[in-house]
Amino acid sequence: MIALVLMLCAFAVGTSEFIVVGVLPEVAGDLDVTLPTAGLLVTAYAVSVAIGGPVLTVLTGRLPRRSLLVAVMVLALLAATACALAPDYATLMAARMVAALSQGLFFAVASQVAVAAVPPEKQTAAIAKIVNGVALSTILGIPIGTLIGQNYGWRASFALVAALTAIGLVGVLAGAPKVEHEPDAGVRASLFAFGRKTVLLGLLTTVLSFTGMITAFTYVAPALRDVTGFSPGWVTGVLLVYGLGTMVGSTFAGRVPPGSIAKVLPIPLAALTVLLLAQGFLLETKVTAVVAVFVLGATAFASGPLLHTFLMGQAGSASGLVASVNISAFNVAAALGPMIGGAVITSGLGVRWTAAVGAVPTVLGVLVALVIGRLVRRGVAPEPAEPALATA
Repeated sequence: MIALVLMLCAFAVGTSEFIVVGVLPEVAGDLDVTLPTAGLLVTAYAVSVAIGGPVLTVLTGRLPRRSLLVAVMVLALLAATACALAPDYATLMAARMVAALSQGLFFAVASQVAVAAVPPEKQTAAIAKIVNGVALSTILGIPIGTLIGQNYGWRASFALVAALTAIGLVGVLAGAPKVEHEPDAGVRASLFAFGRKTVLLGLLTTVLSFTGMITAFTYVAPALRDVTGFSPGWVTGVLLVYGLGTMVGSTFAGRVPPGSIAKVLPIPLAALTVLLLAQGFLLETKVTAVVAVFVLGATAFASGPLLHTFLMGQAGSASGLVASVNISAFNVAAALGPMIGGAVITSGLGVRWTAAVGAVPTVLGVLVALVIGRLVRRGVAPEPAEPALATA
């Protein structure tokens, strides 16, 4: 029950982040700002998540998890409502930054609740459910929100986010149990977790592997249109296949016991690397292009839950902080990927080869993942284990 509730909350929070992308022209026109200025609503959100999430996680480390999760969803609901009602750009920007802070804290708290509410062998599956919510937000929430915004105004898009968040809040109030967690031991003790090699290398793996994946995914729509020859309507359908891949990948990840993650992790990362290297050729035909998009979603969303669960298992009492920093690492990748892809396009190589260039950091991610596996086998770091529990 709680896993489904958290998936719904993640769906709402994930939709909140990128829904503005589809209605940027409408926002710019209505609030009388330039399109680049409106685009800062996306940039400021990502920066706020990356920096504010870990800070708030530390500051709230000793609070009961269920109560904090309720507070986070209330904050997200207020922020979404403020976005829908914002009279000017400055108010919208402020509301977006509040929404970003709630998202950064949500993933840390939700990860802890998910892990604490299930037996150790099901922890990866619980994290995978949260990741599924994020995946659904990209393939359903954002397109639907964009369609609503283009037909009924951009404020209606944020009203949708508010409605989804309200449903998630009701789910938390009705279905989230009081869970036990290891209380935060303080800032110094929490930061000590980052001295562990496996934690630092795991975060590095997140940045490297997802930089490559996002480099490819950012430009997959124009690649399907301009290289493969799909019409715009068919591109939307192919992206739904990507969504199916994400669900398959996260389901696979959910079947991996926490103690086996270090051994399994290089497999989906290596598959992702091979796909990225070959994608320029796979785009030549429509059948292989569809297969490539499916595998892109499956490999990426198999790797994500594995990395997140592994890092939390290695962090001890700092699991919430490390989970939040891992989300920050993902946001770093989300910033780097489009930049790399854009540089590839402007260099003259074209959109066809964005994925192949994106494979360079992913190759490094595979190597780092292999090092993690070796460290765990040698006993340099503890295997993921059930956290020592204290009533919250």
